[in-house]
Amino acid sequence: MMRSMRFDPGLIRARQRERLAEWADMLPVLAGRAAWRIGPPLIGIALFLALWQAAHLQYGAFILPSPWQTVAATVTALSGLAGWAALGATLARVLLALGLSVVIGGGLGLLSGYVAVIRAILAPVAIILLGMPATAWVILTMIWFGPSHGAILFTIAIVTGPILYIGTVDAVRGRDRRLEDMAASFGASALARFHRVALRQILAALGPVIGIALALGFKVAIMAELVTNVAGLGAEMARARAQMDIDMALANVALAVIGLLLIEHLLIRPLQSRTGHWQRPDG
Repeated sequence: MMRSMRFDPGLIRARQRERLAEWADMLPVLAGRAAWRIGPPLIGIALFLALWQAAHLQYGAFILPSPWQTVAATVTALSGLAGWAALGATLARVLLALGLSVVIGGGLGLLSGYVAVIRAILAPVAIILLGMPATAWVILTMIWFGPSHGAILFTIAIVTGPILYIGTVDAVRGRDRRLEDMAASFGASALARFHRVALRQILAALGPVIGIALALGFKVAIMAELVTNVAGLGAEMARARAQMDIDMALANVALAVIGLLLIEHLLIRPLQSRTGHWQRPDG
């Protein structure tokens, strides 16, 4: 009995060889999946950078700095507290305003999706607000509130709110009601059907809408900061424009893209993955 409990080195080595052989068989499949997942985006980035470099060579550094010059300027901006402060101010405004848009626009959209009368009343209002140019809101809020943080928050919220409203209404009306009927047949209450079935479908459908609102919110924030000269990436771009510093202007654009990617991958993507998990066949 003691002999049977001892480890057999030969058996262990045989199992290790089997596992290595399995991994060797899987490597081509894993490499193919990784190439298909990473390859096309890398090709797109390479083409974009190649076109950028070609335009730089054609028009010169004064009109369009090279990608390397922009990267160097971005690193320089992040090497001091001013660059981080500008990025943090813009990020905070976008997140706060987007949160207000989700609460107000999404809340009204949820209500309108379930109540036809409210949907009919708010539909023309949403269309009017959606058709208003963002530049017009920047000018109006400057007149109403002056160059302040509140003016920028209001501008972002009023521009992104109608998008989230319409997206939420479509998500509510486009949900699969058969799933709720199935839950009701098993005795689930109305609140449980909404929380466990309907809300998950709505949030999963809202993922792309929130991404669009986020990108638009960044554009509106930078434009409002540039016009009002309130601290942020827009104010830094206004300073770069006054000094004719094209390198620093593009560096602030790069910082805006970095901020957008940070929010998307740290906040939006995990939310989409969590709310859309039930839709995957293997989930």
